[in-house]
Amino acid sequence: MKIVKFLFRIVLVIAIVVFVILGIVRTPNHQCTSMQVKAHAQNESVLLTQNDVEKILNKAGIKIVGEKMKTVDLKTVTEVLSQNPYIEKINFVHFSNSKLIIDYTLKHIILHVYSENGDQYFVDENGTLSPYTSKMKDYLIIANGNIHQNYKKGASAGKELTPVVNLAKMILDDDFYTSQFRQIYLNNKQQMELVATVGNQIILFGKEDNAEEKLTNLKELCKNGLPRMGFDQYAQLDVRYKNKIIAKRK
Repeated sequence: MKIVKFLFRIVLVIAIVVFVILGIVRTPNHQCTSMQVKAHAQNESVLLTQNDVEKILNKAGIKIVGEKMKTVDLKTVTEVLSQNPYIEKINFVHFSNSKLIIDYTLKHIILHVYSENGDQYFVDENGTLSPYTSKMKDYLIIANGNIHQNYKKGASAGKELTPVVNLAKMILDDDFYTSQFRQIYLNNKQQMELVATVGNQIILFGKEDNAEEKLTNLKELCKNGLPRMGFDQYAQLDVRYKNKIIAKRK
């Protein structure tokens, strides 16, 4: 009886091994039945959907669904999608049974730039430029004025735009700042001006120097000063000087 059980176990193990080997051998010859795209984004708007990915791959001459799995070059799929200006990184591209899964992370867009000549584009939190698309519905911080840099694929924010990007990140790191300041204007002296959401006064912010201190002073003024004095009583607030805000009446 023990011998029978022993032989049965051996046969069972051999059967399992054979089944696994056959599965490994046959799987690459199976057809890809579907494709699934998983996009991870910090923005509410998803700038690259499954439909977009399918169009990109078709344009590159890469066929997926209906093709034998062994003929689908996963490395080429990764390389083609990595060139897309909205993708931060490709996390993985692999088959799960007969389904191809493409998983990627999109760039975190924080700034909508209007350059001096009317060109518009986005900038992510790392300072990399991305082309404008109407798919972006998020309420981004606007940057405009004397910005001479235009969009170029793969480019990063230049010397004049970098301080604007850094200030935008500081604003977005604080819920109060985010609710108060939604536009950064670069004037002809290459100094930044903030446009407040409450009131119509211009805020002379100046250079990037002491930006944290300036924002802190503005928060204190907006919370405790302007509500008493009146948001529309002043045409200009100047925070360019250390520990001082100069208010200019209308």
